[in-house]
Amino acid sequence: MKLDKYARDFALWRDWAAINYSAAKTLFETGDVFLWFPAATLGHHALEMYLKSALIANGMTIFNPRDVKSLDPGVELTLTDCAWGHELVRLAETLAQRNPTFDPSRRMDFIGVVIGGPLTIEEGLSIFDPFFSELRYPREMNKMEGLGEEHERLLDSLVGELRHARLTWNQSPEMKSASHEPT
Repeated sequence: MKLDKYARDFALWRDWAAINYSAAKTLFETGDVFLWFPAATLGHHALEMYLKSALIANGMTIFNPRDVKSLDPGVELTLTDCAWGHELVRLAETLAQRNPTFDPSRRMDFIGVVIGGPLTIEEGLSIFDPFFSELRYPREMNKMEGLGEEHERLLDSLVGELRHARLTWNQSPEMKSASHEPT
């Protein structure tokens, strides 16, 4: 098995995150409550890809660790260098282990009426975590308590934190030259 050619491309993951974030914003801004469901799912996807982009920038590879033994000889990859899954809080914890400048316990400038606050990055991500499992398909919602306009503002805050923190991840010359996202 070969490694996907984009498994280590932090810039492409970041750019796709920005596309999903833009799509989520567009759906949230319609004011149509039925479009908030796919908006939240796209928001989760954007946050996941921003985190995975940062993990790549910190030496990880987007690859299922269960498949490492199936890789072609010559592909160097350890289990501990694999980033996988959709759990935002777990991805953020992994990033914090890889890069101490990222602190999921940092308080954000977000205060909501319904959601509350101020929230830490980890608390904000934990609000978006169930959107992946509970909103993609019709099913009973057990892990989330609701969805509203404040979730768009929370998404904005989380993306802002991840974009801001990303600047500290781009320390190598090759990553600086590959970075073309507007700040």
